[in-house]
Amino acid sequence: MSTPELSVVIVSYRCAELLAECLDSLDANRADVEMEVMVVDNASGDDTVAVARSYDWVDVEALADNVGFARANNRAMDRSRGRAVLVLNPDTVLPASSLRACLDYLWAHPDIGLLTPKLVDRDGRLDRRCHRGYPTLWSSFCYFTTLDRHLKGPRSRWYTMGHLPEDQPTDVESVSGAFMLMPADAMRRVGGFDEQFFMYAEDIDLSLRFIQAGYRVWYWPVVEVVHVGAGSNVAGQRPAAANAAYFRTMAPFIRKHQPGVRGAVTALAAWSAGEVMLAATEVRRRLGRGKA
Repeated sequence: MSTPELSVVIVSYRCAELLAECLDSLDANRADVEMEVMVVDNASGDDTVAVARSYDWVDVEALADNVGFARANNRAMDRSRGRAVLVLNPDTVLPASSLRACLDYLWAHPDIGLLTPKLVDRDGRLDRRCHRGYPTLWSSFCYFTTLDRHLKGPRSRWYTMGHLPEDQPTDVESVSGAFMLMPADAMRRVGGFDEQFFMYAEDIDLSLRFIQAGYRVWYWPVVEVVHVGAGSNVAGQRPAAANAAYFRTMAPFIRKHQPGVRGAVTALAAWSAGEVMLAATEVRRRLGRGKA
């Protein structure tokens, strides 16, 4: 069995229509990239698995339980055979020949351990999470409250590195888990996702570990990929609840990357912010039910 140039790993969860669109776009890239495509479904319980299995060139693993984004990706990456590995969200659409261009650039720059293109929504607007800095509490707060759209300093916009031109290739500290292209040997050296993160923070953590291992994390906007967004979010989860979950997840992330008293205090602040957000979400939900 020949070794494919690329292994594409997709974790799906209740996203049948988006997954079909994603796989159709991958099919258009198969003409110039030899690839294996692996879908791991996190117990969707709908027709997502049936959609994936309707593509005879896709390897599908249907899990009995939702094990989270990190663990599901690791299951496929552990058995991937490609020279490069692409972690791809099911709510992405790739233009024809985009993978060829990304791979050619990756192979030409062996110091790059992790590459991402410019991610945009269906209207062509930048998904600001595709090039990020270390998520301080202040920059995260500014991002989720949209203050970073009004405060122009790097400190306030660091979470999305919003002070940098969006069409300029550049080193970044983190990219989005929607599209993470890695040489397989670099991925195995660094290791897969940290499975303590069920959802959120695992992409930031992996990006930082690539940098710590001496690789560059590179934003390459020469290629644009559509990222619809929230395609694998928890079904029915409102944005406020998702934001609260993010801050709660940041607590163990901060403890891991900021050891010591300062890290512990910052982690407690992040956890507390998540708890306050969850409580506020519950209050709004009950008030809304009372009005009904």
